[in-house]
Amino acid sequence: MDSLEPVADRELRSLEDKERALASRLRDLEIRYTGLRDLDLWLELIAVRLRIATAGLQGLGDGRREGSSSRDRAIREKALAAVHDLDELRLLNLSEDQKGTLREVPAYQEVRTLLERFVAEGGGALLDQREQDERKNRAVARALVESLRKFVAPEDQYRQVFKTEHLPPLLRRVVGFFWPILARENQADPPYGIEEGQEVLLRSERMKMPMSQAIYYLENELLPRIEEELIREPADPFLQRRKAIVQEKIQEYRSVRFLPRATPLNLEKGFYTDWLSQYTADGELLVTVDVPVEMLSGTNLDRLKVYVQNEVVRRLAGKGVCPKLDADYGFRKSLESGRRGSSRLPGSKLDFSRGFGALREAFPVLRRLEDRRQLQELVELLRAAGARKTGRLLEEQALRDRSSALPRRNLIPPTP
Repeated sequence: MDSLEPVADRELRSLEDKERALASRLRDLEIRYTGLRDLDLWLELIAVRLRIATAGLQGLGDGRREGSSSRDRAIREKALAAVHDLDELRLLNLSEDQKGTLREVPAYQEVRTLLERFVAEGGGALLDQREQDERKNRAVARALVESLRKFVAPEDQYRQVFKTEHLPPLLRRVVGFFWPILARENQADPPYGIEEGQEVLLRSERMKMPMSQAIYYLENELLPRIEEELIREPADPFLQRRKAIVQEKIQEYRSVRFLPRATPLNLEKGFYTDWLSQYTADGELLVTVDVPVEMLSGTNLDRLKVYVQNEVVRRLAGKGVCPKLDADYGFRKSLESGRRGSSRLPGSKLDFSRGFGALREAFPVLRRLEDRRQLQELVELLRAAGARKTGRLLEEQALRDRSSALPRRNLIPPTP
């Protein structure tokens, strides 16, 4: 019976089976190793989805009616999943050396070629179809304005209550004894932070990562590399010692037993979890691994962008605006989420990056938060015109943002 099946259908079925297998492997890796992403598997999954979408597009023929068939919806679903993943990959917080490596990966160039082919064969029209819901657009515009208003006041402009070096000698010694860090002498005057154009490149020979990721890296990346070098130079004492140290470190990490830390406070990710508690947001111990890394320092505008995006996601989660975001919110609230969720404060456990990506895909007005110039213009408009006028303008803009305008001016994401 299989021999009578058209070759194109057999190939499409094979691609769909491969997609399910890759998606399952990626999901298992992410759950088991606290958000770990395998870039090779991820790019392979994107490529498979684009091949499925292109094959389906070719099978429709020239006489199809846009958006009318279930096959149209299936093609659009696969293509949007691929575009969303590629966009998410571009926006990942990669180190500068990793960005350079990604540009040279053949799989990344292949994905971009497949996407260009899909668009050239008419797939762009399917990607541009969106449901225009006035109620949802208003809700998104209001959430954006309220999030901007919450963080629009410069947080680097505060003034010191007193200058420690100007206090009387006795009080100066008392303050210096009890608050040597918070009230140190000769502090610089505001503004603080890093302004636009003053970003610097930071380098470190080590980085922190969750223990499960550290074990995975040592076992699957570093140890095999050392063993390959030992095959070429078996008598090298340095390599032998290095291999023994790595094996001891793996054994040590595997023997560690820890209790997830409690969360009496809910501060922003990356501050409370990384610097104070030394645990991830999911309660896993952070360890230091000898992995060189280069990162840009970021600026005050970058920090504002992250704050606003996260706040928009929090405000719209569970509100019936975005099905993908609502599904993640429901998962975080359920018992099945385990340490990855919270029945008391599920909004603090959301995957903010993916949540904002889903919102941005459905509501083009949110793409203004990713453009530095437009974000700065929004901030200045809010300060000058107030929240009410800014909200009205954004609601009007959200309704005017058709699929062919702002969101899809460039279907091919730029190289990171």
